[in-house]
Formats: sequence, C-alpha cells, structure tokens
Amino acid sequence: MHRAKGGIVEVRTILVTCGETSGDEHASLLIRKIRSIDPGCRVIAMGGEKLKRAGAEVIFPLEEFAFMGFAEIVSGIPRIIALENKLKKILREEKIDLYIPVDYPGMNLRIAGYARSRGVPVLYYISPQVWAWGGWRIGRIRRSVDLMAVILPFEEKFYRDQNIPVYCAGHPMLDEIPSPGGPKRLPESGGEIKIVLYPGSRRQEMERVFPAILGAVGIIASKIPEARFVLGLAPIFEESEIDIPPALKGRVTISRHGVSELDSATLAIATSGTVTLQAALSGTPTIVVYRTSGFTYTLGKMLVRIPHIAMPNVLGEKEIVPELIQDEVTPEKIAAEALKLLSDSRKYSEISMEQLALRELLYKENGLEKLAHKAIELCLEH
Repeated sequence: MHRAKGGIVEVRTILVTCGETSGDEHASLLIRKIRSIDPGCRVIAMGGEKLKRAGAEVIFPLEEFAFMGFAEIVSGIPRIIALENKLKKILREEKIDLYIPVDYPGMNLRIAGYARSRGVPVLYYISPQVWAWGGWRIGRIRRSVDLMAVILPFEEKFYRDQNIPVYCAGHPMLDEIPSPGGPKRLPESGGEIKIVLYPGSRRQEMERVFPAILGAVGIIASKIPEARFVLGLAPIFEESEIDIPPALKGRVTISRHGVSELDSATLAIATSGTVTLQAALSGTPTIVVYRTSGFTYTLGKMLVRIPHIAMPNVLGEKEIVPELIQDEVTPEKIAAEALKLLSDSRKYSEISMEQLALRELLYKENGLEKLAHKAIELCLEH
C-alpha cells in the first residue's frame, strides 16, 4: 500500500488478463510474488483457478473466453467485443495502478493500448510469439507497453533490437518442476510404464486430438501389458464428460494433479503448448501432437517463420521431441512413435538428456521476484 495526500491509505489495484490455462498458471506465480511484497495489493482478473488461489478476484472466468485458432476466434468475436468493453469500463471507472496482460495477444494488446492511453502503466508478461509470426505487431507493442517481461532468453535480444523496454524473468516453470537430477531411463523389462496424456486445456483441442490419442492408447495397451495411462484433465472439464472405452477402463485413470504426474512418468503424449515444455523440464520424453482447423493451419503456414511447433524444439533449434501435425495425428502414428521410443533405450535417454539441458538455458536467478519489484515500481510511478 502507499499513503496518499491527507494521510489516507490507498490500496494499489492491479488488473490482470490471461486467455489460457498456461497464462493463468504463469500469472498466478507472479501475483503470489507481488502479494508477498505488498500483501495489501488488490488484484482483479480475467483468469482461472490458479489466479483465484493466488488471491486475485476473478471477475471474468477463463473458460468462457478460451479460443483456439483463427476460425474459432472469429466465431467468438461477439463475446470478445463484450469482454473488451467491460475491461475498458473497469479502466475508466476504477483506479487501476497497473495492467498486466499475459500472452493472448489479440485482445490483450488492444486493451493494453487503451490502458496506456488512459495513463495506466502496462507490464506485458509473457511475450506474444511475434518472433515466430507476428512481426507486424511490433509497432503496436511499442506504443502500448511500458515493460515487456519475457521468459525465453532469445526474446530479450529480439525486443532490445526493436528498442522496446524488456526484462527477462527466466521461465517460472523451473521453480514448479524440480530437476530429476539426471536423464530418465526406460524401466527394466517387465517394469511399470506410466504414460501421461495431455490432450489440451481448451475444448477445441480436446475435440480434435483426444479421439486419436485414445485410439493410440488402445494400440499401445495391446502391445505393452504393463503400461498404464494417466489422463491429465484440465480444470474446465468434468470427469463425467470423458468417455473411456470399456476395454480401457482398467488401464486409464483420470488425474487432476496436472504436471506433477510427470515426476513418475515414463512418456507423455501431449498437445503442443506449455505442457510440452513442462514435460521437457522434467526430462520426460514426449510425443507432441497438434491439430487445428484447416483454415487456421493454412493461415499459420503462411505466417509462421520457424520450422518447429513444440517449444522444446523451438528452444533447441532442432527436433528434440517428435511432432505430429494435422493429418499425422492418427492413432496409428501416435502409437508408432510411442512404441518406437519405448523400445529404444538409447534414443529415449538421449531425448531426456536434451530436454533437461533446456533448464540451464531458461534459468535466471530470482527472476520472478525481481519482476514483482518492477511491477510495484510501475505502480508507484502511476
């Protein structure tokens, strides 16, 4: 808190907006740090359960606004416009000391521009992937952001070259995912094999990839009797929504423990996204799958400037983990990649070792705490 004229104690208020489960998770870690320094700080948010548990007042639930791909965003435009108008009203009518948009660039950049036009400082946490596809957004970022806080090391140089104030906080997931101490190895013959499944945190992802993943589970289960499968279910889904075939009911369990299942996992099958990096940081070899609408994929191919889609491969600048994209996402191909890895102990350990090497690349000592102090400094300057 800070003391205003007349001795009145005024509570600092921060507005946070994120549009995905991963953003909710990252934002919650930052908000915890901020509130540990300034316990009286009020945080209002568009977010999910993790932000709520970090002490934020979640006034716009995340699950109502999570879209995947251009086509899905187009169909959700009326809801997005209504949400933006509500956020602008908050910025007009409440005393907001700092706006923290988290990733989710389309809406967040528009609100950032509006916030800054009203004199509200903007700390953008987790850069839009402009280095991959959105170079045309650089001008808008320069006009709309007071500080860009990035989590990937090459992003810092990218923004410095663009003369945009930037701070690299390191990747927050390093604090959440302990290092196993060394690369994982395949279990001895007959030992338990645990395969974790992460079909996504959005309904569109789930609908597009889960049937293929489930089909692959059936194939793998028939080939490896000792394999068991754990479905990491995102918070927006109810267990009653998940239809596991009777033949697999004894082999597939549902978990709400998220990435903690990776600690003891042999292999992960995951939709491209934050979880693929989380798996890498735990040293768990992963089959990465990605499928979106045909229109979104075609548009993406025209715009994207990097050869890989999975973040471990982007960071490593080579294929560390296998990727299956669009029409490649079939039960047969997923199962084939999984069985190949589970039968090649040398390749398996090589992948795990290369994944763990990313930890050093992403580390920054006390990075998140320093960012929390920068956030409070921006509040004080307001």
